[in-house]
Amino acid sequence: MFASVWYGHFHSPLGLLRAGLVTVFGLTISACSTTTPADPVTLEPAIAPPSVALVLGGGGAKGFAHVGVIKALEENGIKPTMVVGTSVGSLIGSLYASGYTPAQLEQLALTTSDSQLTDFTISNQGFVEGIKLKNFINNKVNAKAIEAFPISFAAVAAEKHTLKKAVFTTGDAGLAVQASCSVPNIFIAPRIPEKVGKKYVDGGVVSLVPVDSARDLGADIVIAVDVTTAQNNGATVNNPLTIRSLSDFWGFLETNIVSPATNQRTSSMRRERDRADIVITPNMGHISSIDTRQRRHLIEAGSQATTPHISAIKQLIQEKFKSKYATL
Repeated sequence: MFASVWYGHFHSPLGLLRAGLVTVFGLTISACSTTTPADPVTLEPAIAPPSVALVLGGGGAKGFAHVGVIKALEENGIKPTMVVGTSVGSLIGSLYASGYTPAQLEQLALTTSDSQLTDFTISNQGFVEGIKLKNFINNKVNAKAIEAFPISFAAVAAEKHTLKKAVFTTGDAGLAVQASCSVPNIFIAPRIPEKVGKKYVDGGVVSLVPVDSARDLGADIVIAVDVTTAQNNGATVNNPLTIRSLSDFWGFLETNIVSPATNQRTSSMRRERDRADIVITPNMGHISSIDTRQRRHLIEAGSQATTPHISAIKQLIQEKFKSKYATL
């Protein structure tokens, strides 16, 4: 059957005519559907926006001002691509980098009690264990590792025995913050990795406002926040007697910025801070109290200190973007 059909279509004169028409029609369609190759399009290389690091320094209770700085930056459309923190700066910075909004940070700042963060123990290495702090952070960031944060994050600490600076950019966020906040002789220094690693103490021992660490991590622009310096007379206003009770977690953190530091160390830290592109120094006078009302004052002080720098920050970002474009 198939043979007769084939024969009928292609061996009769009518079949040959049909075959010819089909062939011509097919060639016509083929010719019509053939498109002329488009001229090659030269695509401009994508320009990455400048990397903007927000560097949050240590300073105990005054660290609540960091929340106000973050709030003011975001209200003006400025969102850092990197957060680097020491001590209380690492605590607040880790939460922000993990995805907390300024409003959520403010709520946490106003409602978190010392008892949620402070666990006492009897030891010749210190009297605050730090496990509560580690668990608090890991609970709030949903146990995400640092490298999984939507904003790049680094916590600065110091090796206990060598006082060599350590910058943690991966791994257990709570453990890194615990290390960064472990004031010597008050907190028991944690090991990283746990149980087998080296011991680490508060980053404020070596880098109170870790500007250089942000540069080392590739920041194009560094916005540093120093909460240890009052604007009046440029004097340091820290006092070890700001601890008001044995449950004063924030006061404990504040003791690491008083002067076991030598003048040379203080001068070195000040020079590091001043290597930032923008330095924000909230004017908090002698505020050390941490009741809810004072926390609001500290947050507001951070916002107020940031607002005058907004135009300069935006200009820096624009200039850095243009300079990147010019090098292509």
